[in-house]
Amino acid sequence: MTGNRQPQSGGPRYDPQVPAVVRVSRSARWFIPAVLTLLAACVGSGQVPERISGQIVGADEQGLGPGLIMIEAGPVHDGAYILGRGIDESGRFSVDLPGGGTYGLHLFVDDYQYLPAEIEVAEHQQIVLTSPMIAWGVWMDLTGEHSWPTQPDDSTLTRMPEDEIVEDNPVLEDISMAWDGDVLQLEVVVSDPDDDLSRMVLVWDVATGAGYGFNAPGPPDDRNNYPQGTWSLTLFQDDLHVPGESELCFVVSDNLCNDTPIVCRPLPER
Repeated sequence: MTGNRQPQSGGPRYDPQVPAVVRVSRSARWFIPAVLTLLAACVGSGQVPERISGQIVGADEQGLGPGLIMIEAGPVHDGAYILGRGIDESGRFSVDLPGGGTYGLHLFVDDYQYLPAEIEVAEHQQIVLTSPMIAWGVWMDLTGEHSWPTQPDDSTLTRMPEDEIVEDNPVLEDISMAWDGDVLQLEVVVSDPDDDLSRMVLVWDVATGAGYGFNAPGPPDDRNNYPQGTWSLTLFQDDLHVPGESELCFVVSDNLCNDTPIVCRPLPER
């Protein structure tokens, strides 16, 4: 997965048509402005971007942040990472999506276990994340918990589970970034005390909003635990913002929904 570049596709091109001449009677002329207004409203509504937004909270139902949301195009834990966004200090986030389809969401806040969710978005649909959308079954399978945290009565608030034992969390030991011509070579050194690292070694380009997954140093074992060591990623200059005017934010998670603190570094000068 080098740069996670997505193919560009354009719509069909149509040859211009010569408009027909239509004669409208005086009695029907009142109808024309109403039809044009209706058509304008329909065209305008079709331009609404696909979007997911929401708010995450703690046990006291107060907003949690800052944090990070990373988004896969495709099923949760089985797609290609394409987007990232910040979660503000009140726990709120909003992400414009590239189109309708299936997306996997991953919510991160320091000192809390991350939460996965899978959503289906129709074209021009804007969704507010609700706590029932969280993949609690997946979370319980991963963590071994018998139930999920009690959720607020207001379903538009999603309560994050606290990370009560941090000693077994993965560790982001080192980050290196170096230009090689028109590409940026990134490497991160990752360790995990429990040796249950997931494939979620991730980075978000703050300026462009793009999200990427690193390449593992080797395949996972029969329990789907990935190897510790040096993970790598190549990003193209054309995909990045102006060096020195942006930053990259990194986070790593294991297969028990434990994660590293979110670490941000400036994009290096060439």
